[in-house]
Amino acid sequence: MGNLPDDFMFSQSSLQDFVDCPRRFELKYLLKQRYPAQEVDDMLGFEARMAQGQTFHQLVHQHQIGIPADVLQTRIQDSEVSEWFQTYLKNGLDGIPEKGYPEKTLTIPIGDYGLLAKIDLLAVGDTIKIIDWKTSKFIPKLETLTRRLQTRVYLYVVAKGVAYLTKGKSINPEQIEMVYWYAKHDGETRKIAYSQEKFEADEAYLLRLINDIDNTLDFPLTDDETRCKFCTYRSLCDRGQEAGALSDYESVDYDENDLDDFEIDFDQIAEIEF
Repeated sequence: MGNLPDDFMFSQSSLQDFVDCPRRFELKYLLKQRYPAQEVDDMLGFEARMAQGQTFHQLVHQHQIGIPADVLQTRIQDSEVSEWFQTYLKNGLDGIPEKGYPEKTLTIPIGDYGLLAKIDLLAVGDTIKIIDWKTSKFIPKLETLTRRLQTRVYLYVVAKGVAYLTKGKSINPEQIEMVYWYAKHDGETRKIAYSQEKFEADEAYLLRLINDIDNTLDFPLTDDETRCKFCTYRSLCDRGQEAGALSDYESVDYDENDLDDFEIDFDQIAEIEF
């Protein structure tokens, strides 16, 4: 092994950080540098939006584990979140297999390390749906979603480890689909099908990416300085001191800026043994 601790656990977020800016990966995961700057110019607004997204995810999770919708609705104090939840109740589970695993975190071995995916809802039947609830302002293009590390990691991890949930029943990658569901857009979805060809390509890509991270001798700054506007490390890299505008946060680079991404609770990880 090289740069990484023996027990390092990769996620879509850490891999995306390296792809976006190797220096940010080094600062965040290897040097464990504290954030010296704020993400946006309006932190109160930013935190409010984060709280809205988190509240919505919690409501959906509570509903899926059996708390009645009418009970949950009495607890909602934010009118926009209430709207999102009504939309979810109306069409959020359309076409989804009944057997659902909400807030499911799976880990698999990859190379010398582990790779995890924290999934909003993993629905298992004759087909497998990976559902990701989004409260984002914008819906990105399908090709943007398809190349995102979240999409590639989630599909790969589920294809590799889903036998853990199907009691050994073989599942082909063609039976797996990633579904992004957008609360702010009346429950519009973007669906990405998987295949054996994509699985093999993702495996090769992820192994190569992890090897590059582990063996690189230099972690350069990104060439795309538009990414630096919302990076908490920008002052350390002489890439400016002023934060970008909250109104631009999600539109600058959707791969990087996602208000629905939360910190991982490693205490809730279900590990798959091989």
